Amino acid sequence: MNDEIEPLAPALWFLRIEKIARGELAGMENSLRHAAHLLQLTPKPFRHVVRLSLDPDAFEALLDAGDFDTAARHLVAPPAALSVELDSTPLVHAVISCTILKKTVHGTGDTIAEAVLSAWTRCLLALRTKFGEDLLSLAGQPPHIGQSVRHRRPS
Repeated sequence: MNDEIEPLAPALWFLRIEKIARGELAGMENSLRHAAHLLQLTPKPFRHVVRLSLDPDAFEALLDAGDFDTAARHLVAPPAALSVELDSTPLVHAVISCTILKKTVHGTGDTIAEAVLSAWTRCLLALRTKFGEDLLSLAGQPPHIGQSVRHRRPS
C-alpha cells in the first residue's frame, strides 16, 4: 500500500462500498475496479487490514483479461482469509474469516466474483458497524483479516 496516496474520508469510503454492495455500478468489471480503487484510498487507520493482495497493475491486468473471479479473490488480503465453496447448488458461496470481528462473513453469487464481492462488502460494512466511521479503534488490532482456506467443487 502506498502511504503517499491521500485516503478518502471514512464516511465517503464506506458510502462507496455501499454503492458496490447495492450493485449500483454497471457490471462486474466496474464494480471490481471501483473496489480496487477504494482499497488504494483506504483510510489510514484501516490500511493494515484492508488491501489488495497483489499490486494494482496486476489487478488491472486481470480485469483487462476478463478474469473477474481471480481478480475478486485478490480483494481479500491475506488470501488465506477467503474461502470459496462450489457445491451442488447453483450459487457460489464465499466466506471471509475476519479475526477483527471474530466471525466469518458470508456472501453468495452466481459466480466466484459475485460471491467474493458480496462477502467483501459485507465484511467491510460490518467493520463500520462495529468500529464506527472514524476507525480509530482499529489502530491496535492485529495486521490481518483472518485465516482458513477450503475449496469444494461439485462432484
